Amino acid sequence: MVSILTNIFNGVLFSALIVASVFAQKIQLQREVDAIPAIINGVHLQSSFAGGSSFSTPTFADIDKDGDLDLFVGKDGKTHFFKNTGTAQNATFKLVTENLISGVGGFSAPNFVDIDNDGDLDLFAGDFPGKVNFYRNTGTATNHSFTFETDSIDVGIRSVPILADIDKDGDFDLFVGEGDLPFGQGGGNINFYRNTGTPTKPTFTRETENFASIDVGFDSAPIFVDIDNDGDLDLFVGEQDGNINFYRNTGTPQNPSFTLETENFGSIRVSFDCHPTFADIDNDGDFDLFVGDGISQSFNVFVGGGNISFYRNEGTATVPAFTFVTENIAYIDVGVDSHPTFADIDKDGDFDLFVGENLANINFYRNTGDSANPAFSLVTTNLISTGERANTPTFVDIDKDGDLDLFVGTFVGNIQFYRNTGAATDTIPNFTLITKNLASIDVGLRSVPKFADIDNDGDFDLFVGEMDGNVNFYRNTGTAKDTIPTFTLVTERLPSISVVEKSAPTLADIDNDKDFDLFIGTGSGGVVFYRNTGTATDTIPKFTLDRANFPTINVTSISAPTFVDIDDDNDLDLFVGEFYGGLHFYRHVIPVNVSSRDIGGFPTSFDLNQNYPNPFNPETTIQYQLPKISQIKLVIYNFMGQRVATLVEKQQPAGVYHIKWHGKDDVGKNVASGVYLYRLETKEFVKTRKLTLLR
Repeated sequence: MVSILTNIFNGVLFSALIVASVFAQKIQLQREVDAIPAIINGVHLQSSFAGGSSFSTPTFADIDKDGDLDLFVGKDGKTHFFKNTGTAQNATFKLVTENLISGVGGFSAPNFVDIDNDGDLDLFAGDFPGKVNFYRNTGTATNHSFTFETDSIDVGIRSVPILADIDKDGDFDLFVGEGDLPFGQGGGNINFYRNTGTPTKPTFTRETENFASIDVGFDSAPIFVDIDNDGDLDLFVGEQDGNINFYRNTGTPQNPSFTLETENFGSIRVSFDCHPTFADIDNDGDFDLFVGDGISQSFNVFVGGGNISFYRNEGTATVPAFTFVTENIAYIDVGVDSHPTFADIDKDGDFDLFVGENLANINFYRNTGDSANPAFSLVTTNLISTGERANTPTFVDIDKDGDLDLFVGTFVGNIQFYRNTGAATDTIPNFTLITKNLASIDVGLRSVPKFADIDNDGDFDLFVGEMDGNVNFYRNTGTAKDTIPTFTLVTERLPSISVVEKSAPTLADIDNDKDFDLFIGTGSGGVVFYRNTGTATDTIPKFTLDRANFPTINVTSISAPTFVDIDDDNDLDLFVGEFYGGLHFYRHVIPVNVSSRDIGGFPTSFDLNQNYPNPFNPETTIQYQLPKISQIKLVIYNFMGQRVATLVEKQQPAGVYHIKWHGKDDVGKNVASGVYLYRLETKEFVKTRKLTLLR
């Protein structure tokens, strides 16, 4: 059950398990990428919490030969593989691996083609040093396996390889875009290597560094496609400024000739480092457009953010017309500097998601699931506009009027206060700005506010992170009736607490000892745990660093943690924002036999664990694990062996699962007190345990 108090804790195919010991209890945080779905502009995201990226270079290929296009994204030197689990007409992408191939040097630009004509797709990947890395598919058409062979081609820096049969001789030629060299020395040209071998044994011979005399300035990213369906390949070239250059092929299929038609195709422009690719994602006979981009910095302002923008072709195969659909086709990415927080803003019993970001906006995702099975749908990317960068929102009922008010930290070090003047039924929550400088607070740069009743006096005190890594503490010395809350500075630096830079505090009773512990996100992407070792009467709260009893979490850069019981199982789960604009979700799960699982990923064996709590009333949780995809049945029986309730009967992928039983039978009637059996059954595994219901 969601409550106002709980909100101050703000302030599965792919999984990783993180284990730590807290006193005698082991805390297990399980990273889950695809446990919580999201919908953005009608596009269903299956791997919502896969994290963001500084640069994204998307490409599509039917890697498993199942008739639909899978998604591959170069992200920060790795190649992420998202399997299309939808249909050829309605794609949905699920993260399979974040590292299809080993890192290729800080930047990855993948491209797939059957270079040896053996019926499966091989991989060419560009990298930051400028090499073209070739991985031969040594698996099969339906079960790929990539083996590195060579990186002999080198164009200098930030290579973007594309293969196309430009001369219609039955083999693939190689084109390589490149980045800008130091001091602006080139970088907008396209290198052309003609395939002088055969369809089964390619040999690439460089003919020119400046194909078709094209130079787009910096960071050329070419892609070929027959956009007008006239039988020859046209050329599109992304560039550093974010636009797409379009060169129509005015020659013939055998003798191409490219004529520049526009430097701003479709008036499409992303923030930085445009990487276009085309795919008929909806199988309607024309090519849709997808555009990766990157993060850039101008006058100390970061923009962009590794998104993948989707433009649907609403025209025809010969006369395309592109309509923007979404910036997120596989995962949530708000651009730069994501700061998540949760609040039951509509009072429907579940937590809604709010994400601050660098460009003065707050994104609002309504929970369209329920308290135990969340699902987020984007309502607006601009709940409020603060006019400042690095927005860090948090909610609390500061005036004790039964609704949640909004406080937003900003880059300039102040805190903006917005009173909730709407109603729970509003489609978009309504907040009225009261002040842009709450209590004249100024922590220098990058204020990150969080609230907690740390002294147990019935009002909310304020903790504020900052650029220098300190945590400022302000005691609430006002009353709930104050038009503007009154906070008095106690200390600009909680004793013994500093995380070098960019502190992002949040408070949560992680050890269930009835006081608030402190967690701090850091500039380097970690989360540091300080246990509350003081008392409610301390003038200055006392926290003690406890590295041993909290797992190592790192999201690369500028972490922003927040806790919430997202699955209504009476423990706190962790969400972490990051500099690259994505979100990470770590579920707090009940410990299992650690020796029976692979700590780095999937379980290594079947198991059915003892339910908890036991005995129970009114509900209990049953946990089981699967080492591989399995058809499973989880059933409750009475002691006579009669079936009472079927909890699960379906195929599930490998993973750890938690199922609640509310003490009801299959028709929803409460069952009597007593001892019951619960049985997990798969083709290869059967196990039965007892549980006790006490009414």
